[in-house]
Parts: sequence; structure tokens; C-alpha cells
Amino acid sequence: MRFKLLIVALVASLAVVSAAAGKGKPPKNGPGCKPSVKVVLSGVLAADVDPADGDTSFTMVVKHSNRFGRAWKQAGSATVNVDSKTKVRRKGAHNLGALAPNDRLLVSAKACKADLANGGMPDLTARKIAAHPARSQ
Repeated sequence: MRFKLLIVALVASLAVVSAAAGKGKPPKNGPGCKPSVKVVLSGVLAADVDPADGDTSFTMVVKHSNRFGRAWKQAGSATVNVDSKTKVRRKGAHNLGALAPNDRLLVSAKACKADLANGGMPDLTARKIAAHPARSQ
């Protein structure tokens, strides 16, 4: 009886190990890559840009960034893609059409760490956009 129980346990453990081995390592770049890092850009919405609700991207002037956003800071501007999952916040409004030219922006996005190597600038899809009206002079 104990021998049969031992055989069943051995077969079950082999099945679990073989299922886990079939997954493999995640890709280093592209969709589903690991490790992915958070890119944070802050700056202002370009003066000639007034996005509407249906737009899929906008251009911003980058003034500050975290270490993963250095390439966009050095370039001075970034084109940020927006999808249905992007959270937009500006004075109580939750849509992209609420943004106005020269608004102050804080944009958070995810990117593959390997894609950012050597100053790479992959397409950024924003996860969160926090906006405030431009400061009056």
C-alpha cells in the first residue's frame, strides 16, 4: 500500500515539474518582457497641442524624469501614446480632452529595461497622466 502511494506521489510531482518547465523564461524585450520598469516624465503639454477625447497620442515637452526617462529628457520632447486603460486626471475630469495647451503634466508609463539600454527610446503608452493648469505669470 505504501509503495503504491509512493508511486502516485512520484508521478504527480513529475507532472508538476514538466508543466512548469514548459513555460520558459519571459522575453527580454517586446510585449510581456521582464524586467519592466516605470518611466516617469514631467513637463508641459506642447503649446500647439490640444488633444481631443478620441486622440491616441500627444506630444509633451520633457523637463524632468526619473533615471529610466533620461533619453526623453535629453531629447527635450516625447510622444506619449494613450489607450483605454490610461488614467487621466485634471481638475476632476477623467478624459484626454480635458488637457489644455501648456498644462503641467506628470506621465507614468512602463517599458522594458532592455529597450531602454544605450539611450533607447521605445514607444511609451501612458498608464497614468496627472495634469494641472499652467501657472499664471
